[in-house]
Amino acid sequence: MKTSAGFPKIALSVALFACSSILLGEDLGVVGPVYPIAEQDMLVTIEQRLKALEESGELARIEEDAKARYKAYVERPEGVRLPRAQKNRTYYVDPSLTVPYDIKDHEGRVIHPAGTTVNPLDYITLSKQLLFFDGDDPVQVEWARSMIEKNPTKIKAILVNGPVLALMREWKIRLYFDQRGQLVERFRIEGVPAVVNQDGKRLEVVEYSLSIPE
Repeated sequence: MKTSAGFPKIALSVALFACSSILLGEDLGVVGPVYPIAEQDMLVTIEQRLKALEESGELARIEEDAKARYKAYVERPEGVRLPRAQKNRTYYVDPSLTVPYDIKDHEGRVIHPAGTTVNPLDYITLSKQLLFFDGDDPVQVEWARSMIEKNPTKIKAILVNGPVLALMREWKIRLYFDQRGQLVERFRIEGVPAVVNQDGKRLEVVEYSLSIPE
């Protein structure tokens, strides 16, 4: 048998013997002592842990803490802090978007193939003004409330930050919240308060400086 330089013949023989035994299914006997699997069933472990937490009162504390955190989030969702607009600014936004996948109708027919650019304003109309404001800024809150009272059926008020449910209870109207600032990013809003209107197939965005009389 020919082997490569430096490789002991006995080692190669042992390796070949082991391989042939495995391939032929030969019983090589017991190499060492065999023990049963000692790991506890995962579900049993979880149940025991939950029982211990319940008996100690820790589970109830965890549940109350989770409820409190959920309530706090609902009262004040995650928004964005934008500066108060320093000057009046008007600009326009094209809401067109490129669909990443096929858009189908209710019968499964493709109406917009993936990669198609679609303008939502070709199909819908923005029936109300979108008023964005910071609920933690008393000046903006007062301005927004005044605007809503003047045009209650024409404005959809959207907080970018602040206690949305508290204001809803106080004003007794429905308010909306721009979670994580997705809409202000889409409309490129840099300062609040701001109002969005439809202007044909585009959107008009007006940022208002409350320090400048309108």
